[in-house]
Formats: sequence, C-alpha cells, structure tokens
Amino acid sequence: MATNDAQSSRKTKLLELVSQDVLEVGPDFNSQSNLFDAGLDSMAIMQLLLLIEQNFGVRLPSAKLTQEHFSSIDDLERLMDSEAGG
Repeated sequence: MATNDAQSSRKTKLLELVSQDVLEVGPDFNSQSNLFDAGLDSMAIMQLLLLIEQNFGVRLPSAKLTQEHFSSIDDLERLMDSEAGG
C-alpha cells in the first residue's frame, strides 16, 4: 500500500494526465468527478492505461478494467494502489 504522500502525488499526476492528455475537462474537474460523464470511452481508457503503465509502472489486469474501477480518479487510484502493492 502506498503512503498518504505517495497516494496524493499519484492522484495529482493522474488528474494531470487525464485533464491534459486524455479528456477535455472543465475547471471544476477533480478526483471525484465521474470520468464517464467527462467523456471517457474505450479509446480513452486504452490511452489512459498506456499512460499509467508509462508513468507509474503499473499494469492493470484486464479483469479489473470495469466501469466501477474507472468511475473516478479516486477509484482508479485505489485500483492502482491494490495492484502495485498486492
């Protein structure tokens, strides 16, 4: 499990990646915003998976690529934490 500082840093980086490289989001977009409402689709998920692997060295298993795990940055960060630590 990542420390609180590491989680915060990773969450900030995920927000940056999503808002700058994956989706066009408004200024009120945050770690609890619904990614699907913001436009996340299958192509954006693939792009995000590549960015996660490149930036964090975490490969997410296909069995865990569910809407539940990709609902928000917070949900995605928890999944990354479980995969990196477990």
